[in-house]
Amino acid sequence: MKSKVALIAAVFLIFGLANSTAAENIASLATSVARGSQSDESAYFVITDRFANGDTSNDSGGMKAGSFESGFDPANDVMFHGGDFKGMAEKLDYLKNLGFTSVWVTPPVKQQTIQGASSAFHGYWGLDFTTVDPHLGTEAEFKAFVDKAHSVGMKVIIDIVVNHTADVIQYSTDNSYIDWKSAPYKDADGNVFDITKFAGKADFPKLSASKSFAKQPSVPAALANIKKPAFLNDITNYHNRGDSNWSGTSVFDGDFIGLDDIFTEKPEVVNGWIDVWSTWITKFGIDGFRIDTAKHVNPEFWKVFIPAILKTAKSAGKTDFPIYGEIFDSNPIATAKFVRDQSFPGVLDFPFQSTITNFVTSNGGADKLVELFNADDMYTTATTSAYGLTTFLGNHDMGRIGMFIASSSNGDPEVALAKSKLANSLLFLLRGGPALYYGDEKGMAGSGGDAAARQDMYATSVTYWQDENRIGADPIGTKSSFDTVNPLEDQISQMQAVIKSNPALRSGTQQIRLANESVFAVTRYLNGQEYAVVYNAGDKAADTKFKVSTLGAKWKVINGDALGQSASKDTLSVKVAPYSYAVLKSGIQFKSKSALTIKLNAPRSDYALDYLLEIGASVAGDEYNQVTFLLREAGKSWVNIGTSDRRTVKTAVADAGLYRVYIEPRNYASGTNLEFVSIVKNAAGKSAVSKIVKFKISY
Repeated sequence: MKSKVALIAAVFLIFGLANSTAAENIASLATSVARGSQSDESAYFVITDRFANGDTSNDSGGMKAGSFESGFDPANDVMFHGGDFKGMAEKLDYLKNLGFTSVWVTPPVKQQTIQGASSAFHGYWGLDFTTVDPHLGTEAEFKAFVDKAHSVGMKVIIDIVVNHTADVIQYSTDNSYIDWKSAPYKDADGNVFDITKFAGKADFPKLSASKSFAKQPSVPAALANIKKPAFLNDITNYHNRGDSNWSGTSVFDGDFIGLDDIFTEKPEVVNGWIDVWSTWITKFGIDGFRIDTAKHVNPEFWKVFIPAILKTAKSAGKTDFPIYGEIFDSNPIATAKFVRDQSFPGVLDFPFQSTITNFVTSNGGADKLVELFNADDMYTTATTSAYGLTTFLGNHDMGRIGMFIASSSNGDPEVALAKSKLANSLLFLLRGGPALYYGDEKGMAGSGGDAAARQDMYATSVTYWQDENRIGADPIGTKSSFDTVNPLEDQISQMQAVIKSNPALRSGTQQIRLANESVFAVTRYLNGQEYAVVYNAGDKAADTKFKVSTLGAKWKVINGDALGQSASKDTLSVKVAPYSYAVLKSGIQFKSKSALTIKLNAPRSDYALDYLLEIGASVAGDEYNQVTFLLREAGKSWVNIGTSDRRTVKTAVADAGLYRVYIEPRNYASGTNLEFVSIVKNAAGKSAVSKIVKFKISY
């Protein structure tokens, strides 16, 4: 694809607006930056089985107590331990007091309890997607949990899986992946066809279990109807090509470590999943989805599924319904495609996780933070922005942030605690909706990812978890984590209280002000109020000095700590301790003063942009503005392609001072004549319109 897109060429011409009436009409098309449902949320991510055991009678899931088949063995780190919905409901006040606005739980659906020597305590081996797993409780108890969350002002986000089900299908040969060239898909009559040309279409070919697949699939007679709904028992609704090797076409149609990979290109599968997950909204009242293994599902599926789910949510009175997909990739070019092109309102921000973790554990690398936040423009559309991303520091797959920090602290518990507080401040005070992995507030660190990072919050019977070092606390032993208080949870609750009282720290514009090795500073702005947030990842105190937009203000520290600070006109100086941060609030309101002018640049494309077309504009001055970009094809109406509210910082691949959006040139036929215009609107509500730029797509 790259070799073709690299051939794109363009000609452009800039010309003035025809008259003032035209300018006024264009100015009226300005919009505010799209923030998204997740942008003002603070989520707490829980593995339900490992959080709180409210009812010991369901520990074995209705199976014979003590049997291996029940999956219950609280001393084994890969078995069910007893956590349930009733326990979750009982701990909602705990989460509310920490300041969280939503709780995200692992998949609640009924599982294939045992696969190999492990259990499905994590929720990703679904069999019956219409009901809850009995190890976690009853449908009534799940509904009671959701209702109680609503009563205390919290949303319930459930983890969902559409890429695969539990491992039920068997093959006549081994599980190695067979590529399309070696064994193409065939219809029921044995004719070869390309699934990419039929994905999601009503005329998708009829398939045959004996003729259509690379593998010969079968299901044991006893398991023939074990999945629900019924469409999941149709063996032709799976790809049947063997285990993914994580490259090429296997990314989309290979089994996920043996889990049966669903044929999401088929219309009956698309419609089946829409019905399943819509019912969870209407039946239980849940408030959002985290979507597992999203990058392993074909794009056509998302373009139908997500709008349908949002329509159901809106009909159910849920106009604010977060959806974030798991795209396990630290490159924002890869993750942004799902927002820009595949209908996702937001994704889990793996680039943020990688960059922030490196900043904290490596005692610096602020230039990488600039690159991270400059790339936010790739998420900007008329309905989305990077503010709607879900940020996090660690999880149940890769391991806990505490583990990464502990290994970088040279065995010094005070350094580990300080770095952990710094990491929390980066998570909660930078753009996006933060998601904290349960137990991080209790100093859990762990020794690895997967099972080793899925500790019990209640008193654990897993001996190595009893002895693990914790950040800010002694090993837990046989005590419950709920019976201890960790300095990290105190920090989180205090920080979230400050954020609640100062909403710009969650919902405001973020503007980079300083990036110098171990020091990073941003300002946040909303409704006339400016804040500064300064971070020092270094092992020595740092003196910082940077520009602010509120002129002549006195600044007050409202969270974190500053060893000293002063201000003069448009400059703020702050001294920050090692591994520390400070949040400062301007004592006066920001007022717009600069005369508005805006210059729209010629569209730009290069290799560093992955052949996207950059549409950039510059605005004179150092104020808080919002710049809306419009596009139209010759003879057609203007289309909003996104609004940006902050400027870029100079890097090797980005110019300084630009408001930007991106488009995909290949979405337009070669020879298409495009026109672009930009509108700037300042904090006082005044606006200005750029000259129009003409651009011709050619490839």
